[in-house]
Amino acid sequence: MSDVPREIPIGYGETLTCEAVEAATSCPVTLSNAAWARIEASYRDFLRHVEKRVPIYGTTTGFGPHVVSATGGAEAQGASLIAHLGAGYGPDAPQAVARGAMVLRLHTVGQGYSAVRPEAATAYLALTNSGVVPCVPETGSVGASGDLVPLAHIARVLTGGGEAFYKGNRLSGSVCLRLAGLAPIELTGRDALALVNGTSFLGAYSATAVARTSRLIRYAETLTGWLYRLLGCRTDATSADLNRMRGHDGQVESARHIRSEAGRFGEEEDTSRPLQEVYSLRCAPQVLGACRDSLQHARTIVEREMNGIDDNPVIFPDSVLHGGNFHGQAVGFAADTLNAAITQIAVLAERQIAILCTPSRHNDFAPLLLAYEPGRDSGLSGAQLTATALLAEMRGACQQYATSSIPTNADNQDVVPMATLAAQSAYRQTERLAGVLAVLHIAAFQLDFLRGDGKAAGRTSPAPPDFPTFEPLRSDRALQTDIRWVADAFLRRELAPNAT
Repeated sequence: MSDVPREIPIGYGETLTCEAVEAATSCPVTLSNAAWARIEASYRDFLRHVEKRVPIYGTTTGFGPHVVSATGGAEAQGASLIAHLGAGYGPDAPQAVARGAMVLRLHTVGQGYSAVRPEAATAYLALTNSGVVPCVPETGSVGASGDLVPLAHIARVLTGGGEAFYKGNRLSGSVCLRLAGLAPIELTGRDALALVNGTSFLGAYSATAVARTSRLIRYAETLTGWLYRLLGCRTDATSADLNRMRGHDGQVESARHIRSEAGRFGEEEDTSRPLQEVYSLRCAPQVLGACRDSLQHARTIVEREMNGIDDNPVIFPDSVLHGGNFHGQAVGFAADTLNAAITQIAVLAERQIAILCTPSRHNDFAPLLLAYEPGRDSGLSGAQLTATALLAEMRGACQQYATSSIPTNADNQDVVPMATLAAQSAYRQTERLAGVLAVLHIAAFQLDFLRGDGKAAGRTSPAPPDFPTFEPLRSDRALQTDIRWVADAFLRRELAPNAT
């Protein structure tokens, strides 16, 4: 990320973008004076409601299907909640996602409807900025009553339980707190419920997926424009007039980016090429444009969710309202849509790789598989296999999660959105897409090199500015490190504004 702020403000009066959440995983956050005032006022409202004996879920009742049961003391109630929810399974979520979830939870608390004690909010903020990152198992949330299980693993560290990372070491939560100069805190039932009963974990996954996809689609468009230059394609298909007539904003924008890169050096079209290119080139504005529109929809939903109030109950000055604002159905649908768009970008890129690696289908413009010495060398044979395998994996992971409800929690949660699974899948798909685009990037570099070295017909056409470099193949070598390095650059580095 470029121009990352030294400190990101969150809470009341602040509107977070997906990119801000991603940036906040690596820099401090702060709650404004207005946010602290809202937190304190909300807690006072809560105490007044308790004094008036207003029924409040999780305070005057038990949790979930035990809502009809009487409760014990406030501290015992808080300890019980985070204890029984500490039941996650599987590998840990990425540390950046765990910290992103903490940032989003604080952002919600800082709106002033959660009624946590100010000292609990202070402790959570200190933990977030301390360098201690709770170990959060990936599996355990159905995204229905928010992300109960993952967020409970975070809250456990706040109380000195669980495990966390500190300066690269995985340690007990109590040891991490001590090393960071923090003290454990007891959570009341109200504190604990406010810290676990929201969509912050799936929000961190989906926000990061949106931010990454926004970068990756720019690379896909720019790579397509570079292919137009390398192959000498006619640019009618990218015409502003043509694409404007369709009426889709995403298509217009994708066509503009492809057209800008295709015409960067004012090179002439190759008149020997077909009047109409294959669809993976000619219809790229339509394919990538549709993906852009789906991405924009996902961004709108995800940013609306993470800036909204996802608590239950919601504490107002004159009332306590119970409902289901923690239910992640909206983000589940959005993440499924994003997943499909990410996969389709990879479908297009894989077909473009095939064009470069199978030149016999396109006037024999280069050696098969872009090998430097065919026969002695196999060129990009292995890299193309990897791209093909990645796409197959993406198609298998492109199922709809948001309609996969399974009743749970003694049928209290009888319709669940599986939104966390959808968000996690979209996040993982960005990793795979970056790998496919990296292979396309390497193939384009190799073709340009072969032409410059007299091994392939046609003119050279340099890579777009701000693209990662690639040492071309003069003989076969293992490309694993190259693919990973380029993919990481695509995932984390935004194209400069003038890159397309």
